[in-house]
Amino acid sequence: MRYFFAVCVLLCTSMVWAQRAIPQDMDVAVLKRVSYPQIVLSNDGLSWLKILTLGWLDRSAVFEVAPAVRIRDEHNRFIVRGKLVAKTGKTVAVRRDGGNRILEIWVLSEPERQVFEQLGREVF
Repeated sequence: MRYFFAVCVLLCTSMVWAQRAIPQDMDVAVLKRVSYPQIVLSNDGLSWLKILTLGWLDRSAVFEVAPAVRIRDEHNRFIVRGKLVAKTGKTVAVRRDGGNRILEIWVLSEPERQVFEQLGREVF
């Protein structure tokens, strides 16, 4: 019985450790395109410019990616940068250095995206 209780406690505490805390100073955008060493990010909002030009012009921007970029997926796992292409169209949080290169990319889940939306954080 003690063994069973110990295993239950260990499993419950490991689930708590799996939660992640995203730094609040990161910028949020939608990942539009990945072609290393650059990625294209957009705010993905509906603007008059995007509507009038039928989507030809939008507020997307090209950013350089640092060679040692750290990328985390929705489940807080580190992924290699080749897997980032599969995350195109998802909301990401990015941290940039002084030279405007991206150092960290966190792919956000829907609840995390809503938290950042309430804070009003975006790249542009």
